Order: sequence, then structure tokens, then C-alpha cells
Amino acid sequence: MPPGHSPVVNGVQEDTSAGLVAQLTALAGGMQKQAQERYKPRIPWTACHPVGPQGAIALTAGAGTFLQPDILGPTTMYWWDLRKITCWGFTAGTVTVYKNQVNGEQVGVFPSAGLLQWGSSELLAPDDNLILVAAGITGSVQFVVRAIEVETAWLPEYLV
Repeated sequence: MPPGHSPVVNGVQEDTSAGLVAQLTALAGGMQKQAQERYKPRIPWTACHPVGPQGAIALTAGAGTFLQPDILGPTTMYWWDLRKITCWGFTAGTVTVYKNQVNGEQVGVFPSAGLLQWGSSELLAPDDNLILVAAGITGSVQFVVRAIEVETAWLPEYLV
């Protein structure tokens, strides 16, 4: 084919530059649509969001228990994916974190003020709760819990 001439296919002359531009435009549009779909949240905010209850343990003679299931655990429709628990304000003693009952399953121990941290491996089921027990404390015990609260219907999607 002589230079400067477009190829002829089935008797029709084809403009390759216009065809190439059309193909690139379509490809770019498809990539943009895929990117928008990829970053669109799959789980609505109302069904999956952070929670951060906090409080202080009332102490008598350096000991006390924080037992308030309505504050330190998910309600019937939700799960909690625990991320971290932080305790501070004491210089001696121990704070133990239990699940559902005192002296039950131990979630963590603070031999001093500090932080317990998890990835996505410590779940609290609906109506589970955390209980903080302080013993031998000098000072006061304050705490904050950070978790992701997930509606039960969305838990499989969240765990994927």
C-alpha cells in the first residue's frame, strides 16, 4: 500500500487513526467504569461502622469490675470485630478482660497500662460482651474499646 493511503477492506477504505481513537476511548471508558465499581462500598455504612465505647472502672480498695453489657458488646443484630482495647491511669495492678462472664474466657490482660490490638481475628457474637476486672490497682482505670460493628446479615460479605 502506498504511503499516506488507508487500507481497503471489503472495498471500503478504513481510516485507521479514527478507528484506533474509538477503540482507545472505549477501553478508557471501560477502565473508568471498573475503577468506579471497585471503589464503591459494598456494605452500607449503617450496616458496618466503627464503635468506640469508653469508660472507667469504679474502684474500692484498688479493685473493681466494669460490667455493662449494653455498652461493651454488640446488640442482637450485630457482631463486633475487635481491633483494640486501651487501658490507662494506673501504675500498679492488673486489668483482665473477659468475654461474657467474670473468670470466663480471657480476651486479654493488662499487667500495666497499655494497648491490646487485633487484626480481624477476635469477634464478639450478638449479645456477647466484654467485662473488665481490676485488681491491686494504684491509681484509676480508664479504658477505650475500638471495634467494627457489623450487621449480622452483612457478616459473610465483611469477612470475605
